[in-house]
Amino acid sequence: MIEILWQCHSCVVVNKPVGLPTTSPQGIDGLESCLRKQLAEAGSPASYLTAVHRLDRPVSGLVLIALRKKAARLLSEQFRLRHVQKKYIAVVQGQALEACKQEPWQDTIAKLADEARVEIVGSDSADGRAAETRVSFLDYDSATDSSRIELRPVTGRMHQLRIQAALRGHPIMGDPLYGNAEDESALKLVAAKLSFRDPTNGRAVEVSLPKLPF
Repeated sequence: MIEILWQCHSCVVVNKPVGLPTTSPQGIDGLESCLRKQLAEAGSPASYLTAVHRLDRPVSGLVLIALRKKAARLLSEQFRLRHVQKKYIAVVQGQALEACKQEPWQDTIAKLADEARVEIVGSDSADGRAAETRVSFLDYDSATDSSRIELRPVTGRMHQLRIQAALRGHPIMGDPLYGNAEDESALKLVAAKLSFRDPTNGRAVEVSLPKLPF
């Protein structure tokens, strides 16, 4: 079951489980296809359903789903204008207090050709795109030598939070791409809060996970 945390007639906010892609080819389970099936079985079939933003497969948390074409257009415009606020919680390696003091994190990111990963490049790179994240330190666990931090991305680049944390010497725990983990199913990154405007009436909406996974 996909947990629905907020809904109106034109969109819903759901809690995406770890390991489930946001979108997927026909015949393979993804968040969109699972939610479409769930709504149909509940007697509320959706003639239109699309995620207006994405979370990586190993990342859990809040995803905004449009149930009307007009809502998808209005919500996408909110994302384009950076009117949607997102907050993530991550567990990173080491004592990250000093790295969090040096915020916002501002870098230039470019996707590697033919690879599902990115790299940090110079600001003059033709392929580079600016990436900015606001950061707050939450706490440190000496037993595991790890810190919990809050990440509020201003931009939405591929793997932005993962590579920016790793660049500063504090890769997200469980990250095999930018850290030293072997299994990304243990990636400790969750989309914990989402703030946007209801596309039906323009009212401010803020949705938070009722419980964090770590």
